Order: sequence, then structure tokens, then C-alpha cells
Amino acid sequence: MRIESVEAFPIKIKVKEDLRGGTFGYSHYQTVLVRATVDGVEGWGEAMTRSDPVATALLVRHLGNGIAGAEERGVKSAWEKAWRGLRIRGHTRGVDVEALSGIEIALHDALGKIRKEPLCRIFSKSPAAEVPVFAGSFFSSRGSLEDQVEFARSRGLAGAKVKVGFGVDRDFRTLRGVRKVWQEGMLVADANGAYDAKGARKACSAFSGLGLAWFEEPVLSDDLEGYRSLRGSEVKIGAGESWFPGDFQAPIDDRLIGVVEPSVSRCGGVRVEVEVAKKARRSGIAFSPMTGMNSAISLAASLHAAAAVGTVGVEYNPFQNPIQTDLAAGMKEPRGGRVRVPTGAGLGIEVDLRFVRANAA
Repeated sequence: MRIESVEAFPIKIKVKEDLRGGTFGYSHYQTVLVRATVDGVEGWGEAMTRSDPVATALLVRHLGNGIAGAEERGVKSAWEKAWRGLRIRGHTRGVDVEALSGIEIALHDALGKIRKEPLCRIFSKSPAAEVPVFAGSFFSSRGSLEDQVEFARSRGLAGAKVKVGFGVDRDFRTLRGVRKVWQEGMLVADANGAYDAKGARKACSAFSGLGLAWFEEPVLSDDLEGYRSLRGSEVKIGAGESWFPGDFQAPIDDRLIGVVEPSVSRCGGVRVEVEVAKKARRSGIAFSPMTGMNSAISLAASLHAAAAVGTVGVEYNPFQNPIQTDLAAGMKEPRGGRVRVPTGAGLGIEVDLRFVRANAA
């Protein structure tokens, strides 16, 4: 395959809602979209952006220049070429890897189009046609949680992720309130690292009667001792959205978590996400790809990864997020707690360039 070009498109759109978690708030929907041209075929990717889209875009262009114009044996070969360059400089975590993730997704989208097959078939001979999905995320700051439950139900979702991290008592009341009005729903609590180990243990005990599917990031993502202290707790623990390629092995090998949650636009790309999911499954750990406030590209890539290896559920944002709802066509609507994986070649979605240009950062 010949990689002809790699382009970056930083996007930034003001958030109109009040979205505050225990450790952060969202002021903008933002990301960097990546377009790679391979053998005359365009593919699209996404590099997660939580700081400055323009800075991430510069890194995408820099890494893209290192592989553009080259003949590569495949996507893995191109990824490893860029990865070696990052490793030499110790840049194996952070924005550099998010940039590389976006390039990798775009290359895989192009490869699927060249092969005329959906992305999931690159990783599995018999991928699932549909996968389970739950709402991500409920924010107390958005307004009535009961209204959010009813909206998620109306969108055909099986449950929800709820942002917590405001103290054990308040978090318990929030989760109990959601459970009261959605008794059958899958319920995930997400603290985004708001607790220390002692507080997380107290929270696990308090939440134990609420039927949580799991408790995501109760402590900071790099606090492995904190996760170790929660092993065997009353609720299942999830983590992984803030981890990079080298971060997954120890938590999986030591079974510090019960659910691994990589973000495809941060962890290194589709192949890394699939390999992490397979390794986790061999250790009895479930897989739930994080999509959060990312775009339709990350959602589509995550659905394909989940279809290839199996999942307990994919996070699917039912609320207004223009980079998910307005960026691309081709995504199916959930029904009965499941959604059909896009069937077109590559990611199976069509990016609207008018939207991209209108919302450039």
C-alpha cells in the first residue's frame, strides 16, 4: 500500500449544556479528524483531543509526513514505523499517541474501502452484525436525571453511564435515583479518577447494593496501587480510557480490573484496541470501548472492534453532540439495547466535509 498523504482537521464547537464531572468540565466538543489517502482511496480517522486541537493537528501532520510517500506492507507496518520514532524519544504516551491513533484509524478505513469490506472483517472472519449499547453519559449538571433516563430509553439504549465523583454520599444518592427509575437498566458509575484509594473503597461498599455493571476509574488512571487495593471489592472495577499501548499489560496480567475500556482514538488505534480486548478476554476481563465525547468516527471504529471480538456494551451518546450526530452519515439507530454495525466498506460512514470546514478550530 502506498500512503500518499495524511491531513489533519482540528474541530472545536462550543458546548451549550452544563457538563461537569467530578474532576472536569466540558466547554467544547473538540477533536482532530484525520484524512489519509492510500492508493488513491481516502480514509478517515480521529485523534482524541482534550487540550488544544491545533496542537494535536500539528503532531498528526508531523507523524503523517514521516510515512507519506512511502510504500508499506500494511497498516501495522506504517504504525510500527511511526511508533519506533516515538519510542526513540520516549514519546509513548500522551498527545503523540493520540495523533498516531487518528492516523491508524484513517489507514484502516482506507484499507477497508480498498478491500471493499467493513473494518470488522479485517479482524474477524465472522464478526457480529450488531452489538449491545448503553448511554454515555448522564450528567447531574445537565438537568433531571429522570428525564435523561427517559430520553435514553426512547433512543433504544440498554442502560447508562452516570458521572459521579462528588463525594460518596452524593454519588450514592445520584446512582440510587437512576436505579429507582431504571430498575432493569445497565448502570455504570464513572468517577474519572475523583477518589483516592480509601475513598474508592468506601464508595464501592456504598454502591454494592445498586447492581452496578461496573465502577469506572474510581481512582486516577495511573494509580495502579489504588486499583490493586480495590481488587476483590464489592463492585466490578473498570478502567482504560486514559491508557496508552504500554499501559494495559500490567493491569490485565494482575487482574486489577474486571472491565477494560480503551479509547480507540487514544490507545493507538483499532489494532491496539482489538489486541487489548483479546488479551483481556483470555484473562476473564470484559471489554467495553470508551467513546465518550468523541466523534462518529471513534464510535464507528469502536463498533467494528466490538463486533470483531465481542463486548459487554459500547458507550453510545444519545444526547446532542454535533461531532457525533452531525459529522457523518451511515450510523444506525439503536433498538432494544443493540445497534447494527455499519455495513459499508471501511468504517461504513461518510464524513460531511462541509461540517468539517464550517467547524474548523
